[in-house]
Amino acid sequence: MATIGPVSAAAQTSDGPGEVEARHRAELDAQREEFHRELSRRAFRIGELEQEMIEVAQTYEGSLSWRLTRPVRAARTMLAKLRG
Repeated sequence: MATIGPVSAAAQTSDGPGEVEARHRAELDAQREEFHRELSRRAFRIGELEQEMIEVAQTYEGSLSWRLTRPVRAARTMLAKLRG
């Protein structure tokens, strides 16, 4: 017997509606767990990148050229505020 169009999972197997729902729930749970694992991995990576950014900023701010140009940057900031 040929069918036209998509066939539901329940129609393809002899599973009852409760078994199909349980399978869908298990699939959703697995997807949710994977999503949370990926979210945790990305949050950890963001933390690593933030720490790296802080370290780079500290390196620049501690450099001789950064310390020597501090008055120039301060003057520029004050001028920008005065110009509004």
